[in-house]
Amino acid sequence: MSVQIQRRLFTVQEYHMMSEAGVFAHNERVELIEGEIIQMAAIGKRHAARVDRLADLFYDKVRTSAIVRVQNPISLNDKSEPQPDIALVQRRADFYEASLPNSQDILLLVEVADSTVNYDRDVKVPNYARSGIQEVWLWDLEVNCLEVYRNPTANGYTLMQKFEQGEIVSPLAFPDFEVSVNLILN
Repeated sequence: MSVQIQRRLFTVQEYHMMSEAGVFAHNERVELIEGEIIQMAAIGKRHAARVDRLADLFYDKVRTSAIVRVQNPISLNDKSEPQPDIALVQRRADFYEASLPNSQDILLLVEVADSTVNYDRDVKVPNYARSGIQEVWLWDLEVNCLEVYRNPTANGYTLMQKFEQGEIVSPLAFPDFEVSVNLILN
């Protein structure tokens, strides 16, 4: 006789209750993805520098029209509360103190990946698409390219473009804001 093994998935509410109860260590890096609590990889120097460089660029260009959130949680649904490296979100007077940004608030998400590129591409990006996030950038540090995902559907993004050294890309929400791939990857 075969026994069917069932995984126990958690809701965002249960995840928050565990955090408040001290289940996770103070500095433990975890996020909730599709009901599973995922231990996040440590942030290396190269990853941190790329996130800081990109955040600095975004602060400079969009500070009056968007809030730049760095490695802060967003709300996708009752089973996912990821912490993207950067989220450009609609301006709000309370800076999202009352509730986390959700897919309607998000103008652009950015994931910077070195050791986690396959996880980000195969798990997080499709999760963002199912939630209706209009645009996601995945900076693949291993091959030095930027993957831009647009046109979300329940089955993933219908458009993915790769940008490499020497190329320029503009976020959908800010078409006049040109980002040089060289600036970030070098």
